[in-house]
Amino acid sequence: MAEPSQATLAKQSREQAKRTIAQAFRAEFPTDTVDVSDGYQDNLHVVVVSRRFDGLSESDKQDLVWQLIDESDLTEDGKSLISLVMPLSPSELK
Repeated sequence: MAEPSQATLAKQSREQAKRTIAQAFRAEFPTDTVDVSDGYQDNLHVVVVSRRFDGLSESDKQDLVWQLIDESDLTEDGKSLISLVMPLSPSELK
């Protein structure tokens, strides 16, 4: 049986990172919108829309979501794939 290529291994780890991120955010925001999608050049984008962000500064929102990422089972390599994190309150979408 042939060894998997580097591209295949990278895709697997990227897919695993997407699953890990989605699980962590859906556990914390079970009724809110969580989207983990493919970004530019194989990076990942994370968007969370929640009323928990109402009234928080952008810095506080970023701190909250990055704390979740840091506390998840995501490896440092997985974290390095994240190029965009957008925590939004529903009012910011209007």
